[in-house]
Amino acid sequence: MSTNPSSPTPDPLPPSHAQPSPGPDMSSPTGPQEQRLPIQTTSPEQRLPIQTTSPEHSSRVQEQRPHWATPILRGWIVLVGVIAWMVKQAFDNWQSTEDLPSLRNILLGASVVLGVALVQAVIGFLQWRTTTFRIDDEEVRVDRRFIIHSSDRIARSKIQSVDVIQPFAARLVGLARLRIDIGGSSAHTIEYLTRADAYRFRDFFTSTADEVGAPVAPGSVWADRRTDESVITAVSPRQIILGTFISGNFLWTVVLAAAGIVVPMVLDAQVVSIPLVVGAVVAAVRVVTGTLMKYWHFTLLQSARGLKVVHGMTTLTTRSVPVHRVQGIAVSQPLLWRLTGLHKVEVTVLGGLAEADVLEAKVLLPMGTADQVARAVAALWPGFQMDSVDLHPIPRRARWLRWFDRQTFWWGLDDRVIVARHGLFTRVRAVVPHSRVQSTRLHQGPLQRRLRLADLSIQIPAGPVQLSCRHLDAGDTRELLLTEMDRCRAARRAETAALSGSADDPRETPTPPLQ
Repeated sequence: MSTNPSSPTPDPLPPSHAQPSPGPDMSSPTGPQEQRLPIQTTSPEQRLPIQTTSPEHSSRVQEQRPHWATPILRGWIVLVGVIAWMVKQAFDNWQSTEDLPSLRNILLGASVVLGVALVQAVIGFLQWRTTTFRIDDEEVRVDRRFIIHSSDRIARSKIQSVDVIQPFAARLVGLARLRIDIGGSSAHTIEYLTRADAYRFRDFFTSTADEVGAPVAPGSVWADRRTDESVITAVSPRQIILGTFISGNFLWTVVLAAAGIVVPMVLDAQVVSIPLVVGAVVAAVRVVTGTLMKYWHFTLLQSARGLKVVHGMTTLTTRSVPVHRVQGIAVSQPLLWRLTGLHKVEVTVLGGLAEADVLEAKVLLPMGTADQVARAVAALWPGFQMDSVDLHPIPRRARWLRWFDRQTFWWGLDDRVIVARHGLFTRVRAVVPHSRVQSTRLHQGPLQRRLRLADLSIQIPAGPVQLSCRHLDAGDTRELLLTEMDRCRAARRAETAALSGSADDPRETPTPPLQ
């Protein structure tokens, strides 16, 4: 639960008047007041461990501030920006007057930099001093009391996934930030913690009470791989570089640069080509560096707590994949990727992050071979194979509407999933389990009605996966519309029975549900 200043919830009380949390027993001899633990900011061995293996440990809490270097990591970018602006001004002045800056201007500039640094340090220290977070068995609470008071409370049972993000500057000094996803609302962030604390809290949030026990030491600190985790698949640097240079975004920049050189030469207007070529080169550099920085050493891991993705060259990002919230997958292959056998796997997750990098959070495999795709999908849905579903073409009479790409439309289903494939230049195969289908929709335009064709759309939450069976026979589409809802009910009934441990009628649940 998040509380902002405009809400009617009162501000957090001082420690001497703090209301007791639901954790302690109100009938205990110590009375209803809660003994608040001292703020911990130094040695980790003095902090209370997070354990839930016995009932007497259920009331243990940990309350501390972020790491003391948090203001520095937040404010250094502003300081560097001010210095860069002043250097640019001095360089422009030197180009116009050909004179070096005077001692007075140098001292003035240094005083401005020191003033900005001092203001940033004071504000950062006050923000750090007035920010605390509290973690117990029931919830996570983040209190901020600088100018605007707020208290974010996150029930542990509502946490869907936890990501550990290590920006380059924080990574150098061994710090990281936690990003907690609770579904439909914006993610909550705790920054910055030591790398060990971030890993420890992440493991605590993503585990159940039966799984919490002795912690497992990370096997590799810089790669965020524990000793009890196994690699499902890893994207090599060669695949990242090859897939980037034959991607559509990069090739479009090459075409734009070539047009900026050839067209002005034909029209005898070389001046026009300069901004066009420069813009294309800058765009190409951004495409290459952005992809390499984001997906370098992309690794999909399997652990006792589920799936985990680790990637990044400068900023190391560790994402938890909420398997039970995945609504569908889409395997895409652009035209030039078919020459190298590369594919991309994206997933639609229920809820998900409401942030700028939401697309990154929905990539299960940025690029990989067919074998890597099969391993990733098998880890997500055990027992399922992409080629196990028989696909059927659309009727030949659909060529009057899709004369150029009729042969690319295929569809199929079995007792677990429904599949649709399409795409002339970029081939896309969408797969949705019956248990994740929210509704179905039949659409028939006037020309389709004339040709006895219809479309069937499968409705799932918004995301990269969009499944639509286009230009099917009208009679088959109506039958599929009615029978799909029966398959959905049977699949959800089987999934509920599997989660509750009860046995259902085997005639209604022919196969185990997807996880």
